Amino acid sequence: MLMQSVESLLAELRALDEHPRIEAKRAGQVGSSVMQTICAFANEPGLGGGYLLLGVCEPNELDDKFWLEGVADIDKLLNDIQCNCREQFETPIPVQCETALLEDKRVVAVYVPELDAAAKPCVFKGKFDSKNKRKTGVWRRRLNGDYECSQQELEPLLLAKSGLSFEQVVLPDAEWDDLDVGAISLYRQLRARVRPQAEELLATDEEMLRALNLVKRVDGHWRPNVAGLLLLGKPLSLRRLLPAVRVDYVRIQGVQWVQDPSQRFATTQDFREPLIRLIARLEATILDDMPRHFRLREGETQRSDQPLLPQKVIREAVVNALMHRDYQVNQPTLVVRYSNRLEIRNAGYSLKPTAMLGEMGSLLRNPVIASVLYDLDFAETKGTGIRTMRRLLQELGLTAPVFSSHQLENQFTAIYLLHQLLGEEQLRWLHQFSHLHLTDDEAKALILAAETGAVDNAALRAISGLDTLAASQTLRRLHHDRGLLVKGGGGPSTYYQLAELPVLPLFDAPQASSPCELNATSTLNASDPGANASDLGANASDLGADTSELPPPLLAAIAALSPKPRKEKLRPLILWLCAIRPQSAEQLARQLNRQVVPLKTGHVNPLREQQGLLEYVHPEVINHPQQAYRTTEAGRAWLAEQGVVL
Repeated sequence: MLMQSVESLLAELRALDEHPRIEAKRAGQVGSSVMQTICAFANEPGLGGGYLLLGVCEPNELDDKFWLEGVADIDKLLNDIQCNCREQFETPIPVQCETALLEDKRVVAVYVPELDAAAKPCVFKGKFDSKNKRKTGVWRRRLNGDYECSQQELEPLLLAKSGLSFEQVVLPDAEWDDLDVGAISLYRQLRARVRPQAEELLATDEEMLRALNLVKRVDGHWRPNVAGLLLLGKPLSLRRLLPAVRVDYVRIQGVQWVQDPSQRFATTQDFREPLIRLIARLEATILDDMPRHFRLREGETQRSDQPLLPQKVIREAVVNALMHRDYQVNQPTLVVRYSNRLEIRNAGYSLKPTAMLGEMGSLLRNPVIASVLYDLDFAETKGTGIRTMRRLLQELGLTAPVFSSHQLENQFTAIYLLHQLLGEEQLRWLHQFSHLHLTDDEAKALILAAETGAVDNAALRAISGLDTLAASQTLRRLHHDRGLLVKGGGGPSTYYQLAELPVLPLFDAPQASSPCELNATSTLNASDPGANASDLGANASDLGADTSELPPPLLAAIAALSPKPRKEKLRPLILWLCAIRPQSAEQLARQLNRQVVPLKTGHVNPLREQQGLLEYVHPEVINHPQQAYRTTEAGRAWLAEQGVVL
C-alpha cells in the first residue's frame, strides 16, 4: 500500500476529529502508547493497517482542532520506532515512515500494515513491558482507540491463523442427533432440482455431509460443525448450542425505531430454524408485508399486483445477510420493515470495501455455508447478486440499496428505500431551498436527515459515493455555511440533524395506491421532521429520569454500589436497566451515579462490542442523537443465570 501524504492525513484527521485508521500523538518519545497503537493496527482484521501522526496534538481549550507541536529529534524517533518494531514483538512489523514540514513544524507519519492472518496475532514478547502486556500482550483497535484483548477476543485471530473459520468449529456438545433428518431430506430435494445427477446425492447421509464439509469425525463419531448446525440443525438444538442465532422480523408504523414507548412495534416475529428452511420463510414474510402496486405490461390484458420490491431483490437481501453474517457474534440478525424502507442489520462488516460491492468476485466470511447455498441456487455466484439487485431496482424506478459497513463496530446494514431518494415529493420539499442552489450531495444529506432523523459521515458516503473527506466537507458546509443542519456529538460520534426549518408539509396525504403515492404514508408521516426527532429525544429523557418503575431489588443494588465498584458488580446492573427499557449512556450514568465517559468506555462498550450482551437501538445510524442501548437475548439469558427475574 502506498503511503498517503502527511498533509492529506492531517487534513482528513482535522475534518473528522477522530479516525479509526489515523491516530495522532504528541510523541516526544516512543513510549508504550505508541507501540500499543502499532500493535493494534497490525492486528485488527480487515482494517488494512493504519497511520500514526507524530508531533500532532489533540484539540484542547486553546485549540479547537488538531494542532502541531512537531518532533524535536526526528532521527532518534525514527530509529526507536524501527528498533522497537523489530525487537518488542514476536513478529516484526515492517513499518514505513515519512516526514514533512507543516506550519514550520516537523511531523512524522508512520504507516503500520495489517499483518497476514498467518503472522497474527502480533504480541509483545514475554514481559517486555508490563504496560504493554497485562493480559495477553495482544492489542486491537476500537473506533478511536486501542485496547488489550481478552483470551476470548483472541479466538478469531487464532482460528484465522490455523486456516479455519468459526463455521468449521465443532462445538463441545454437538452430536449427530442435533441434525434435522427432514432438513437433510430437503437438501436432497432442492439439490436434485438444480442438478439431478449431483454425485453427493448418491452417497449416504454421512458421506454426503462429509463431502459438504458439514460434519467431522471426533472420537469415532460423526459430529456436525457450526455450518452443519446452521444449515441443517434442529430448532431446539440451535436454541441450545447457538442461542443468539436467530432472525428477528419487526414491523414498525413510522420511520423511527422508537416513536411511542407504549406501542413500540406493530408486529414481531422470531425465526430460529435451519437456513435452508429459514431463507424461504423469511422471504415469504417480507413479501407478505410489502406494499404492492398495479402493473399492466405492454400487450397484456390482465393486470398483476406485484410487491414494491421485486422478489429476487428480497431473496438476494435475505441470502446475503444470512450467508455473510459473523456467527461468532452473539447478536440476532434484525430485519425491520419501516413505513418507508426495509432495513437488514447483521453482525459482520463487509469484507469488500463498500465502494466495490457489486464488482465481480466474492470475499466469503463463511465459505462452507456459501458453497451449499450456491449449490442450491439460493445465492448468485461470482459476486453478481448486488449488481442484479441494483439493476432490478433501477428498472422499477426505485433507489438503489444503501449499504453501510462499520468495520470496527463489526456491523453491516442494508437499507432498501421504497421510493426514489430524490423523488417527486422529496424534490417538492427541497424547493424551499432553491435559492441556495444545493448540490445533489447536499440535497441527499438533507433528505436522509429528514427520513431517519439524523445523518452522519458514513450514511452520506453510502448514498452519495463520496469519500470520507468530501462527505465531511458537505456536512460541514450544510452546518456552517448554510445553517440547515445542527451538529451534535463529537469526534467519531458526530452527527447532524435538521435545523429548525420553515413549516412546510414534506409530503401530501395519499389519494391512491400507486408506487409514488405510497410514499406519502411511508416517508415521514409528519409535517416537520425536526419536530419528530425532538419529540423522540424528550421521550428518551423522560424514560431515563423516572426510576419509579424499577424493581426494589435493582434499586437496592444500585444504592449499595461503592464509589469504585468492580465490573462484576456494575455490569449486571447496566444489563438489568437496559433489559427493562432502552437506556442512553447519559441515562445510565445518571441512574448509576457515574461519569458518562468512563462508564461508556469501561463497561458499556465492552458489553456491546466484546460480549454481545448489549446492542444499539439505532443501528442504522451509529451516531444517532437518540442512540440508546438495550439488552440482547444473550444478555437476558446471562441475567437469568445470575438469578435476575425480568
